[in-house]
Amino acid sequence: MKRYLFFLVLGFFFSGTIFGQVHSGKSQPKKITFKKKQPTGIRQLPDLIITDEQFADENKNNFIDANEKCRISFKVQNIGKGTAQNVEVRAYLKNKDMTGVTFADDIQLGDLPGDTSLTVTIPIEGQIDTQDGYAEFVIEVREARGFDAFPLEFKIETRRFAKPNIVVADAVFSTEDGGQIKLNYPINLKVLIQNIGAGEAKNVQINFELPNANCFPLSEYTQYDLNFMKRGEAKELDFLFTASRRYQESSIPVRVTISEYYGKYGVDTTLSVSLEENLTAKNQVVITGIATQATDIEIASLTSDVDKNIPLNLSDHPYRYALIIGNEDYSKFQHGLNNEANVAFARNDASTFKDYATRVLGVEEKNLFFLTDATAGEMEQKIDLISKLAAKTGADAEIIFYYAGHGLPDEVSKEPYIIPVDVSGTNLHAAIKLADVYKNFSETGAKRITMFLDACFSGGGRDAGLLAARSVKVKPKEEMITGNMVVFSASSGEQSSLPYKDKQHGMFTYFLLKKLQETKGNLTYGDLAGYIKENVSIESLRINNKEQDPVVKVSVSVQNDWENWTLN
Repeated sequence: MKRYLFFLVLGFFFSGTIFGQVHSGKSQPKKITFKKKQPTGIRQLPDLIITDEQFADENKNNFIDANEKCRISFKVQNIGKGTAQNVEVRAYLKNKDMTGVTFADDIQLGDLPGDTSLTVTIPIEGQIDTQDGYAEFVIEVREARGFDAFPLEFKIETRRFAKPNIVVADAVFSTEDGGQIKLNYPINLKVLIQNIGAGEAKNVQINFELPNANCFPLSEYTQYDLNFMKRGEAKELDFLFTASRRYQESSIPVRVTISEYYGKYGVDTTLSVSLEENLTAKNQVVITGIATQATDIEIASLTSDVDKNIPLNLSDHPYRYALIIGNEDYSKFQHGLNNEANVAFARNDASTFKDYATRVLGVEEKNLFFLTDATAGEMEQKIDLISKLAAKTGADAEIIFYYAGHGLPDEVSKEPYIIPVDVSGTNLHAAIKLADVYKNFSETGAKRITMFLDACFSGGGRDAGLLAARSVKVKPKEEMITGNMVVFSASSGEQSSLPYKDKQHGMFTYFLLKKLQETKGNLTYGDLAGYIKENVSIESLRINNKEQDPVVKVSVSVQNDWENWTLN
């Protein structure tokens, strides 16, 4: 009992010490209150997302092409409050059998604080063995403690290697003011470089070289960096050069070398211009480029489709004579005229018809006479010469006469004239009366006379009349045609003979040449007349917004037969 009382007293003693004061005298017990411990704060978490994903490639076709550099880019955003620790980007292909595509598969970003973002770029490269198909990318953004973003999937189409093919698609030589090549004077070579291959080309460089001695470049640059060229893309370049008077050769070669990224898909070409060529400022002499072409790529050209790929017909016509005249530059010889009085593309018309005359119509070179920007004296001389040759040949002779240029009627008599470049429209006494040309040819007794006149005789012209001040056109008089003659005229009545500017020809001449090209000259006069009438009448309205209706005039002696004549 005593032991129990001892522990009880001791318990009260300690109880008073901890929870209050020990009672002594009149003092009252004091209550002690414990305070709760305040929390230090809730831990903040990161929250990663992927946004603004994009794919970009060099040629911008949205493919991963063989030998092409591409990239996937996106933003990694931490939209949480806590820091994302040791963030990394991992990429892999879902379709593991895909080959030919390489990329960065592990990118370390480090820590990414809350409410911040980083832009990530994954470089991708198509290899030479890339095949047609899809690259199915999976992109994961991982955080050290597992606070990862949802994965991003990209499915991108791939394309196998397609070869480029860089060629000189077309080229023309020209002089500044027209005329023959002259030593010590500038000559311009214009080339059209085109990628006719199935694939894009990179790092394309063009270099012009003059391999012969005493030849000198005049252009500021002889090398051009064309860089990237899409399939089918064409680029035009000019190279100015000359040869000194020490030059001994008959022609001047210019070598065009083409290099590109792979070093084997550029086709070098050597182009030559003869010192005897009669060039014009209208790019008269054409050097045809490639003979083959990609199936779905239209070959670019500096000239019309009828100026190249002229067929060869081996028919033999030893007594067929041709006089071909293209009068274009009237302002050069008549200083009171402006350039609008010139006949656009007339020299090109005549030059190309000359090629068709020899290759398609079988005219021998020795029997062909060709004039551009001819004066009255030159025209009269050649008309007389071809008339005499045909007369001496007799009944076996055939005459082909082609004229592109101005025609004009006399305002009083209304008789039509063909106009030499040195004859003014206000003074026709030196011009050549069309009736006299008919008469000279008819009197030869030739078995067949064919005339093509790409001129109007109303006072109108391709762009403006020779007498542009005339307010009223004159309807020319109908001339009597005799002998075995058929005349194809570009227009009728008061109409104008108009240009086809996209083709760099007169409208009439273009469709004349087009039909000869398509048929190789194996057609009847009736078929040719029908084709020209139909196409010129329609296309003139469509392109020039003006009527132009070609006509065919024939002599009485052949009116029942001419339609069945054949050109070969």
